[in-house]
Amino acid sequence: MTTVTALGVLGPLVLRDADGPVRLGSGRQRRLLAALAAHLNRPVDAVLLLELVWGGEVPLDPAGALQTTVARLRRMLPAGLRLVTTPEGYRLDADRAAVDATAFADHLATATTTDSQVRLDRLAAALALWRGRPFCELDHPSLEPELARLDALRTTAAEQHAEALLACSRVGEAVVAAEGLVADAPLRESAVEVVMRALVAAGRQVEALAAFARLRGRLADELGLDPGPRLRALEQQILRQEVAVTLVPARAQAVPRPPPVPLSSFVGRDADLDRVVAQLTRSRVVTLCGPGGVGKTRLATHAAAAVADRYADGVTVVAFGDGNAADVAPLLAAALRLTDAPVVGAPAPRLVDRIVEVLAVSRRLLLLDNCEHVPDEVAPLVEAVSTGAPGVDVLLTSREPLRVDGEHVLSVAPLPRAPAGLLLVDRIRTGGSAEQADPDDALVAEVCRRLDGLPLALELAAARAVSLGLQGLLDALQDGAAGPLALHGGRRGAATRHRSLRDLVAWSYGLLDDGQRALFARLAVFAGPVERDAIVAVCGDASALPDLVERSLVVRVEEAPARFGMLETLRAFGRSRLATDPGARDLRARHATWAARLADEVTAGRRGPAEAAAIRRFDAHLADLRRAHAWLCADGPVDELLRLTVPFAELAYLRCRADLVLTLERTLQEVAPATADGPADGHVTGDACRAAHPVVARLLGYHAHTLWQRGDLDAAERQARRAMVVAARAGDPTAARDGHDALANTLSFRGDLEGARRHARISRDLARAAADPDVEMTALQDLAIQEAYAGNHADSRRHEDALAEVVGRIGSVNGRALLAYARGECRAERGDPDAARHLHDAIAVAEEVDLWFHAGIARHTLLTSASRTAADPATALSSLGRLLDYWHSFGAWTQLWIAMRALIETLSRLGRHRDAAVLLGALGASPRATQVFGTDSARVDAVERAARAALGDGFAPLQADGATLDDARALDLARRLTRQRSAEPG
Repeated sequence: MTTVTALGVLGPLVLRDADGPVRLGSGRQRRLLAALAAHLNRPVDAVLLLELVWGGEVPLDPAGALQTTVARLRRMLPAGLRLVTTPEGYRLDADRAAVDATAFADHLATATTTDSQVRLDRLAAALALWRGRPFCELDHPSLEPELARLDALRTTAAEQHAEALLACSRVGEAVVAAEGLVADAPLRESAVEVVMRALVAAGRQVEALAAFARLRGRLADELGLDPGPRLRALEQQILRQEVAVTLVPARAQAVPRPPPVPLSSFVGRDADLDRVVAQLTRSRVVTLCGPGGVGKTRLATHAAAAVADRYADGVTVVAFGDGNAADVAPLLAAALRLTDAPVVGAPAPRLVDRIVEVLAVSRRLLLLDNCEHVPDEVAPLVEAVSTGAPGVDVLLTSREPLRVDGEHVLSVAPLPRAPAGLLLVDRIRTGGSAEQADPDDALVAEVCRRLDGLPLALELAAARAVSLGLQGLLDALQDGAAGPLALHGGRRGAATRHRSLRDLVAWSYGLLDDGQRALFARLAVFAGPVERDAIVAVCGDASALPDLVERSLVVRVEEAPARFGMLETLRAFGRSRLATDPGARDLRARHATWAARLADEVTAGRRGPAEAAAIRRFDAHLADLRRAHAWLCADGPVDELLRLTVPFAELAYLRCRADLVLTLERTLQEVAPATADGPADGHVTGDACRAAHPVVARLLGYHAHTLWQRGDLDAAERQARRAMVVAARAGDPTAARDGHDALANTLSFRGDLEGARRHARISRDLARAAADPDVEMTALQDLAIQEAYAGNHADSRRHEDALAEVVGRIGSVNGRALLAYARGECRAERGDPDAARHLHDAIAVAEEVDLWFHAGIARHTLLTSASRTAADPATALSSLGRLLDYWHSFGAWTQLWIAMRALIETLSRLGRHRDAAVLLGALGASPRATQVFGTDSARVDAVERAARAALGDGFAPLQADGATLDDARALDLARRLTRQRSAEPG
């Protein structure tokens, strides 16, 4: 539910009529309207109005100046707003719904219904009206009570919104909203209570208790107080596990949120926005076409946010401006968190097939931005998705149509004169120009005409107008200063408006001095925003960086530390300058060296308490790491290529990321191409491993992990043994530690627990010799769990204690997640009811940095254990269905088939023996289903005995029918069965 008001004061003042924004002629008019709105439907004394509008600079004829300003403003007001002269002064009359400040208060007042969804909608509508500081045009003591009242109301609304999200079981969103409240008001006990309840509902009790502890510490340190009795009682309830936990996968908890839209003004596009929103109801593929800088991305983002509630699985945004042709499918796979990448040597289309397979069961909007960079790769991907995923719509931005089946093209034109003027003036004011109070309308209009209303050109021009003034800017444009520096090489038939942007970029470049030009061009070597230290390391002298930021040629990203990047249009211009620079190759080499060093730092940072920061740094620089990887594959030193790939390899396994797997496999194709599949026993000899380098051995071991995740145990064993051969040839036996660990997991899934324990012990010992705590922790976790599966619980506890010692010493996120999962899994195997607490902890810790595999296996054990003990087995079906979807989205077939076994048991408990028999047949026939052993084997045998007893001679045909199903059809059947509460008697 969205409310459109005629007058907006909750942020920069906005006035709208039926046709869109109304541009006020001067700063005085804006201040007068804001002052009257602050006293809506009440008279305002003329003396106070003079203070509010003119401040300390009272005009010579105060009454006449106020009357003139009132008269001009009155003529501009839309229907529904009336400026009335009263004996006391003036009054603005309007319906409360016409002004966002009063509409906000009314929405909040009506959000008292017992219907949780209605209450949530009203609160969301209220909060959506806020755009920034209320009445920001005014600065006067008389407004302080009103500002304080509105701020208190907003905090209350945000708190109630988080509570309403929780009441609607939108737990993931409730956690995010509640944590934002506490960040803004860390001492507000009611906000801390909301965040604690939300975290507990998400199964994150440890974090809930930590939130209470932080509040208690701050209250004691700053005020000498304790938390109130209500909050202390909640802490005790959590400790006694008396607060309900929602046992659903993370993906089922988090209702998708619309993509964020920029905070700056969005003018002149209301009709375009309505057109895009309407077209998305009629067409499944919509392409926004227009020249660079016309605002396609901004329009598409606002459109996606407007329609997000139509899509149960939300909006997925992928930008192709920073990548190359080979990155198209991997970037989309990364956005979908897909892990099932092609195996080395497999046909390239397989990743597209996996994308379509995952999207086939999704109701989602894909927003694919900057498609003009890679049209030949995007077009077949879009056609595959639109054909194979009927619930997915695609919104694209491109400078030209993709010409795919079913595509509907909407042209995005430059802004008309009035909205263009609003945009230019807004950006000049934001920059702090002296002309911001009363810009000359004629100059504004002429600048907009010269720049053809292109939003990006207007943004760049506004940055120059801050220093040159509007007249100086216009003089420079009229002098043709851009002409000699215009970009060439574009389409000869490009429209004049397209050339004007290129000319403006070239003109801005021409105004720089030599040092600024050199740095601007060199910055184009980066794919995304980077820290100043990186710029110095790659580009050399960075003293001109502040000048480029001031001119809007470089964007400063306000983080800690700050990062600096370029818009894609500007980066393209910089790369055109680099194309003729003889020093460009050395620049790219320095960029690759910096990237390899960054990869080293990420790898080292992961081995300690700063792991979360190291992974965030990896994510922030992923585009540049990919660019450096591509260059190193073609031209760079092998040593740098290998070092750069290590964090990709480690995180590919831990985060179930197909794009990271592909980078790993590309490196292996370069340095360790397999010449044969190897003999049937999995041992590899001869030339199959040509690169005798310790890091190659490590990469092969990590690749083996990704293979068993996908259910290809044979390929995983071959790759693990290759790792051992390469390590031996490199003269570094410790480099085989990852290979032994991968082989231990592979053998465990085959039911060879003795072999699994043997290789896990070897991996542990080699990791200790190499002083590698990361692999040592993984091996100790494996040993603890394998001993538990074998029934050797004393040995299991011994390995668990050793794991706890290493984790306590290292303190990494990965280690904490491993320990919590090992404790939960081993206790679940022993039937200890305390297992659930540890598994919840594992999920919470792993999700801090998107370690999706650890979070998944912990959730897997939690849900499958719960399904076996549920008093009503039917209640477990929906949770098991979501678990199947979770593993299917990652392509993790090994875990998926284990979840299928839990589903078969649940169906058997429900007496649905016919369904169980069919899935038993599929289980036995699947090449990706792991060997059943131990207590799992006993459970499957019990299911089969019960089905045979119930079905008699009918069991064998049903089992045979199941054996004819491939994995995809078996999964489709299983998902349908989880949605059926009952079946006909067998």
